[in-house]
Amino acid sequence: MDANQDLILDCQWHDPQGDWHLSVIRNGSAWELRAAAPVHSETIPFDGPDDVRRLAQALLDLPAEPEPYEFEWHLARGEDARPGDGPTMFATFTVGLDPADDHRPYLAYQSYYHRGHSTALGLEVICEDPPIDRLQAQAHALLTSLPQPRPLPPHHTRRTP
Repeated sequence: MDANQDLILDCQWHDPQGDWHLSVIRNGSAWELRAAAPVHSETIPFDGPDDVRRLAQALLDLPAEPEPYEFEWHLARGEDARPGDGPTMFATFTVGLDPADDHRPYLAYQSYYHRGHSTALGLEVICEDPPIDRLQAQAHALLTSLPQPRPLPPHHTRRTP
């Protein structure tokens, strides 16, 4: 991780293949999701602090009781400034309770690369049984440190007789 980056939310684990991570990073004014597998890592931007705020709230809203729950983000990044020159990367990031596995919590990341008329699967990182208490503490700290979104100006409607 770069010295200019702040780790905000982090789920990391180790298995026989090596270290895995799913992290939300603040890089200057940008918010990024970092997915790392033992041999590869990639980052993709969130749309902004409101998107990260929704992620933190989704973590805090994880039900304690087994019930269906899934919150998904669709993220995208173009590799090149000129359209059509480089691949575009898309990803989904999901926070949920797995109904097929006794409603165990999970975080899942899957990226895709699109170039021309073809799309290829990218990196897949799935954190089963994440440390929910720690992630919720991080999410709470994030929500209390982020400035509240600016309220929209009141919308006035004029009635005509």
